[in-house]
Amino acid sequence: MSQFWKRSRVTKALTDGGRAGSFEEAEARLNAVRVDVVLGPDQAVTVAGQAAALTAVATARKCFGRVTLVLENDARLLAGLPIGDTVSAAAQRLGARIDTQASKLATHTIRIGHVPEVSNWSVCCWWDRWLAGTRVFDDDPLGDSRHPLAGIFAGAIAVRQIFACVLAGRDIRPRDTAVSLWTPWEPLKMDKIGPERFDVPDKLWLLGLGHLGQAFVWNLCFLSVEGERLAVLQDDQTISEENEATSLLVLPGDEELDEKKVRVADVWLKRAGWDTSLIERRHVGDIALVDDDPPILLSGLDRLKPRLVLAKHGFPYMIDAGIGHGPGDFEGIQVRTIVSGKPPENLWGAPARAEVADEATKSLLNRPAYQELEQHVGECGKVSFAEASVAVPFVGAATGAIVIAQAIRLASLQAAPIFLQVELGAPEMATLGGLVEAPQVNLGSLSMRL
Repeated sequence: MSQFWKRSRVTKALTDGGRAGSFEEAEARLNAVRVDVVLGPDQAVTVAGQAAALTAVATARKCFGRVTLVLENDARLLAGLPIGDTVSAAAQRLGARIDTQASKLATHTIRIGHVPEVSNWSVCCWWDRWLAGTRVFDDDPLGDSRHPLAGIFAGAIAVRQIFACVLAGRDIRPRDTAVSLWTPWEPLKMDKIGPERFDVPDKLWLLGLGHLGQAFVWNLCFLSVEGERLAVLQDDQTISEENEATSLLVLPGDEELDEKKVRVADVWLKRAGWDTSLIERRHVGDIALVDDDPPILLSGLDRLKPRLVLAKHGFPYMIDAGIGHGPGDFEGIQVRTIVSGKPPENLWGAPARAEVADEATKSLLNRPAYQELEQHVGECGKVSFAEASVAVPFVGAATGAIVIAQAIRLASLQAAPIFLQVELGAPEMATLGGLVEAPQVNLGSLSMRL
């Protein structure tokens, strides 16, 4: 549609929030960022270190257009990913430049493990088993590095702190932050690092394979579990140009354009050892469940109406992820768990009335950024830009880590949140709206020990 369409759902965080006067200015602000992801030799050989580095590389490349992975020695990739057999090969396929030394041109640096200090803005990834976040300095040493979800969450939060600088129009001080992915609703306690042994679901139904659904797959692929596993993948849409900036499985280049989203996810999960079943149509509550269907549905849908239909459909467990779509709440994550098709009252707010949504769109269309955009894309194109939601890839990656962690809790016969609200700007301030009763019978799982 235009030179601005490809990254429009990212740039809208600036234009729609009044932080950039035009889409061209928003693009320029993002392009001015040069990120180095420096992976120390101690963490280059750990699952958490590799997961953090590749998540930071993937999300930074999609946000800012370029990224460099700095590592002294290459290492064998520990996860089964369809993008290479080594860390450097995978990073290159994700769009990174590879170097052995940090660049003097880098504006921001993400440090992972024991690496030399840098003079520019920097933040350190940090974790200890299920605990994950960032540190300003590396005085607080990394702990148990065997959990990939912690690495993914930490890498995503690190990129989020760089993006916050872009939103502010200046560098803002990085901050220490961390949560427990096992119990994100509890105050962080450094001696409560979560279980070493747990169960991972061996059957999952993934509905919606866009921004969030692909983030679920990204997280699942880093979990090295042995045994038979089945994923039912359902989505009716194809990959389009704007998906590259928001979807973790869509790689740089045009290879996946016009490919069905389920088929892209299929490639990744099969490489990670999953059997798959593909459904290339929408689920409107008309697919009868049978005994051997997956007992856990992971929902990554955008619109509320189909989520409400699926919530009442009767899956033993449905974990629904939602993200605020406006420029002020695109980092707000909501996770809901519904048991046996019986969602609690008021679990979702009432959908916005059509006239309210229309007024919001009209408000955007009158802003200078959209007036200027019309010169490039015309009236219809301008409306399409206004109606698109804000979505940034690091939010999806972090959401995926939280959702997969809660699916693991259910498989481990632990309670999951009825409602969980997490703001990535302050993830330690998560809000819990109760817990569902812990499952009483095995849902089908594979034992995993870190």
